Amino acid sequence: MASPSADVAAERPFYDGHADAYDALITDPVDPWVTAVDEEFRAAGFRNALVVDAGCGTGRHAAALIERGHQVVLLDASAALLRIARRRCPTAPALVSDLCEPALRGPVDGVIARGVLNDLVTDRERTLALGAVARMTRDGGVLVLDVREATTSQERANGTWRTTDADLPDGSRLRFMSRPTWNNGRIVVDERYELTRGDGEVVEVSEYRFEMRPWSRNEMQRLLTEAGYEDIEMRAGVGRRTPDRLVVTARRSGGLPSHCSPRV
Repeated sequence: MASPSADVAAERPFYDGHADAYDALITDPVDPWVTAVDEEFRAAGFRNALVVDAGCGTGRHAAALIERGHQVVLLDASAALLRIARRRCPTAPALVSDLCEPALRGPVDGVIARGVLNDLVTDRERTLALGAVARMTRDGGVLVLDVREATTSQERANGTWRTTDADLPDGSRLRFMSRPTWNNGRIVVDERYELTRGDGEVVEVSEYRFEMRPWSRNEMQRLLTEAGYEDIEMRAGVGRRTPDRLVVTARRSGGLPSHCSPRV
């Protein structure tokens, strides 16, 4: 049975029906995050790491890691986004998979997850996902996360509508509007999508509501420790246009066994 977060990935227009607009709407630079990830793996002794990109989206960051000499396994619960990632990274294994029950057993040198853990809104999902990530990672392997930080996320969830327009390859235009509000530790997001033809006629309108749950440092520290991670560090987000993100790094407890391919 799919987790609630996987259901959102399959249903949310941003990840499904309008996946072709994803790269036009999400324009954060790729290099800062990829550089941070690359440095973490090299510092751990993995110059050519075998990495799972959990919640890979359209594969922009995975492609940049491959260019730096790493091997990447693409993992996402959105089949539409993963189709784009496969085209961008044709040599990378790609799996449509729920992060709470990933279709991958490892071992891998590490896992990266940019943004996707915010979609895990229940305690059970968070425990399952971090436990699964730890089990697929070799001892001494690396974890690099980008998550929303609770305090600053609450400040930004002020009920203001935000609008972004994206020109699509077929000549149509997508207007994406979102409004985040805060409710008892979660961000409730109302979204509206307006697809317009080249002549200006609106041909499709859709709306969607979902929840995200940001992370406190204490919760992250506790759950990673329980999952078997050590050397846990947290710092301000990199490559983000807003100040509400944390980069979290950790090492899987244990030594460094020999390299081998993951089992899928």
